[in-house]
Amino acid sequence: MTDAPTDVVDAGPPSRPQSRPRMPRWVKVFAAVGILFAALVVLMLTGVLGKGHGPGRHLGGGMRNEATTDIGGPAEESASARTVEVTATDSLAFQPAMIEVRATETVTFAVTNGGNSVHEFTLGDPAMQQEHAGMMAHIPAGMGHDTPNSITLSPGETKRITWRFGDATALEYACHVRGHYQAGMRGRIAII
Repeated sequence: MTDAPTDVVDAGPPSRPQSRPRMPRWVKVFAAVGILFAALVVLMLTGVLGKGHGPGRHLGGGMRNEATTDIGGPAEESASARTVEVTATDSLAFQPAMIEVRATETVTFAVTNGGNSVHEFTLGDPAMQQEHAGMMAHIPAGMGHDTPNSITLSPGETKRITWRFGDATALEYACHVRGHYQAGMRGRIAII
């Protein structure tokens, strides 16, 4: 007869695999709310929700279809009859302060930021300028965007906008970086 080995111990029934601790419900709720909030912010910044501020929103939301014939619209630079150089300065002014164009003329604006802070060049009538200023008030400072009628310029940067003018008589170009428009950073476009 053989003796049973002495080093074997009866462990009892096999144990179940250990399960992970469950995630508390409040963590799941906060995660879902955070994801939803992030998605809403992205949709608002891209202009998908409402009259947000994002790509294409200036012409789509700010310019009425019937008004585009009055104020004109974007054009190809190759169609431009001339180029007008404009400089944005830190004294919150544009040089020149007034530009004359003919109705139906296509003009390229070569805009240079001659200052040390960010500036903007936005074409439009006074109502569009006010609407744009209202939208810019909800955007974090320094957030740039370019649309067919608006460009944002970093210090020393030059960008171009080409525009075919309509027959509207009250047009202006302006900077809507916070506080600049209110301080008078705008110029007049006279249709002759």
